[in-house]
Amino acid sequence: MTLEELIQRVPEPWRPVVSRYGPALLKMSTDELWAWIDLLLAGRDEQAYRAVLARMDEDDLLGEWDRLARQWQSANEASARRRDTQARAVQAVLHVLLTAALAMVGL
Repeated sequence: MTLEELIQRVPEPWRPVVSRYGPALLKMSTDELWAWIDLLLAGRDEQAYRAVLARMDEDDLLGEWDRLARQWQSANEASARRRDTQARAVQAVLHVLLTAALAMVGL
């Protein structure tokens, strides 16, 4: 079976997964593939992901590493933006409280 045949046989929502990991999936035996599907159905995504990674060749692994690194970088940048926004909000609240406190004591 070719990758294109495999992609056409799976439901539409799964096609991006098969497109990305299809070569690794095609390297699995029928028993391994069913075991992989069972892992997904059981919600054991990390184990399923590791099983696919074990079947990827070096170039595909490096590509996956790069993809994940970009996701981590993006998540880190979003986290830094949220942290900065929270810090500015806390400073604004503290400024208002300080102003109110100084007004209360007549300064």
